[in-house]
Amino acid sequence: MAKQNEPLTAQPPDQRPLTGSQASRLASLTGLNPKELSGLSVAQIGEKFRWKIDPEILFFRRICGRVVKLDPLTGDELPVPFATVHVEDTDCSFLGFFPVENPWAWFFPIFCHREDIGTTVTDACGNFCVWIPRFEIDWILRLRRERICIPEVFVKPNLSDIIRFVEEAPVRPQPIPDPPPFVSKLTAQVRQRLEQTVGQKTVDRLIALEKSAALGGSSAQRQRLLASSAFPMGLTPPLSKEFHVMGSQPMAMDGKAKHADAVKHTLAARLNLNPSVVKDFDLARFVGPFFRCFDVIVPEWVPILDVPDITFRVTQDVNGDGTQEVIYSEGYFDVRWNTGNIPDVTLVASPIAIASRTCRTPDVPCADKPAIEFAGLMPLDPSFNDATSGYAVRPNRPHPTGLYVDPGPYPTGRAPYCNELQIYGCNRVKNAAYYRVRYQYTDPMGNTSPQASFKLSWSLHRFVAGVLQEIFTTFDADGWYEVLKASDNWFPDLLLLEWRTWESPDGLYTLTLEIADTAKNVIGTSASVGIRVDNTPPKADFTGLGWRYSDVGGSFTGLSLDCPVITRDSGRAIDIQVSYSASASSFRSVSISAGACGAGSSIAPTSDISTLQHWTTDANFDNSVSNSAIFQIPAGSLEGSYTFGLEADTRAFNPSGGDGGDSPLVEWNYNVVYKYKSSLLAVAVVNA
Repeated sequence: MAKQNEPLTAQPPDQRPLTGSQASRLASLTGLNPKELSGLSVAQIGEKFRWKIDPEILFFRRICGRVVKLDPLTGDELPVPFATVHVEDTDCSFLGFFPVENPWAWFFPIFCHREDIGTTVTDACGNFCVWIPRFEIDWILRLRRERICIPEVFVKPNLSDIIRFVEEAPVRPQPIPDPPPFVSKLTAQVRQRLEQTVGQKTVDRLIALEKSAALGGSSAQRQRLLASSAFPMGLTPPLSKEFHVMGSQPMAMDGKAKHADAVKHTLAARLNLNPSVVKDFDLARFVGPFFRCFDVIVPEWVPILDVPDITFRVTQDVNGDGTQEVIYSEGYFDVRWNTGNIPDVTLVASPIAIASRTCRTPDVPCADKPAIEFAGLMPLDPSFNDATSGYAVRPNRPHPTGLYVDPGPYPTGRAPYCNELQIYGCNRVKNAAYYRVRYQYTDPMGNTSPQASFKLSWSLHRFVAGVLQEIFTTFDADGWYEVLKASDNWFPDLLLLEWRTWESPDGLYTLTLEIADTAKNVIGTSASVGIRVDNTPPKADFTGLGWRYSDVGGSFTGLSLDCPVITRDSGRAIDIQVSYSASASSFRSVSISAGACGAGSSIAPTSDISTLQHWTTDANFDNSVSNSAIFQIPAGSLEGSYTFGLEADTRAFNPSGGDGGDSPLVEWNYNVVYKYKSSLLAVAVVNA
């Protein structure tokens, strides 16, 4: 079985014989006859045609990526383990759809020729790497450079591009990897527009990563999110009414066929094409959106023929019948070949794919003694977790100054756990046949319930003789699970529980591991470990609003929080006072900001920084804040909408390692955000 993050590989890439299309492409770049190259490997070609071919053209580029499946509830990317990634040499013809005054374009494939040029298998974390011949990439880039707009229109927008788009920057692909947008500079209006474009779940992940960023911390997660597809599930093209199926009743099969034929003939006639060229055209089979071309006037429908690309197809045995089913296909233009350092590609598999909820695991010691050792990747020893209170003591510590930037030293932290929690420990002891995890629940009011057993189920995976195997853990009426043998190679190993903590009420869970023999007699018990769960987001609300002229000062004139409008004298600066409150059972911080409506407008705080932000100074008692901040709109600022943003965070965290908290640099001494609340308040400012 493969180790974590170690992709399985087939034969060395330079030993693989060239396909027919590869031979033709290499011949076109070198001036050789394709027949001389067909069937030879790159290694053989390098030897046979030494001093006739530039050796650089026979180099390879390593392209890595991940296969993931989106969690329908959280939007998280779940790794797809042990899936086969097929790398394909592809030539396709498309009908390009460029709707008028739309920033995006779509493509409908009408003919494709594909040849498999290699395969690899994802590891337990869904990671894979493949080697692509340099001449393949050179061929793709040369063809695109020689054609107007092609370098732009065959680029899928990533999240970084969308941020620029909602900031009203030019909607064009970046030619090389450039610094990602400085997310913390996004105004409240931009964040709101971003949510409307890519969805709340994506923005939630972006904001959480931005809030968790720290000097010297890992930026891998943030950069990966910014480089990910803005529309991983595609975006339906806005087809004109002439292509819509008329009527509200379901159409019979013959009616659908007639409608499809009518569409094909209409397009063929409009584009002066032979109807046979569009025989495979299907309105339901589209790729996009992509960037569109603004350099030239583009008709709504355009045929684009023989576009080369390297595409991906992913298969996985999802039902255990020994046959692999397609879980990802038609991966056109997933890689930006024109970038210098090609970022990892993320392939989003269909809902039928088998996904794992865990891929990175700790090294769990097992010395023939029952023990609960880890929550996620974080040890549960006293230097990381208070076994009595159930709080993690290192993340999200209080700041004595009450400000976000604090020199320390910091008091001991009290960070509860949230989201999906993996509990690892030693259950593989002498004579062990079964184990169970018992818990005693104490609610936030201090009321304690009788001890009970967890009764949860989760999946385990292994890869045997090229076949993905999956089992789901089972338990009996008393919560006993079978102790699995190490030699069975199920992954993850020594996972005691996969606990979706949001399905349990908030509070303290005191966990104990029990070991039983074949007769289910208890033969060993671990020390108890407390785990405090808090999945409740904070409360954050605007409580008051007022304004005054800056040159007059004094008291503020109150405004309604519903559709507030300020009518001012033109050319006079005004102050706006915003009152707010925030609270949480595990409150960490709150901040207020303001954004102007565009060029020619500005707004800035004039009150002390302590009114603009607060970080808990005492995790036991400082769990609510009420304050007022003052902002000034200078004289000469334009009329328009000015937006205030309020953001509050809790101390809750998840130690799965996805946020970089396990890195040696921080050892969980870090600030991270999982549960937060954002509120927006827009104020219209008009001249009298």
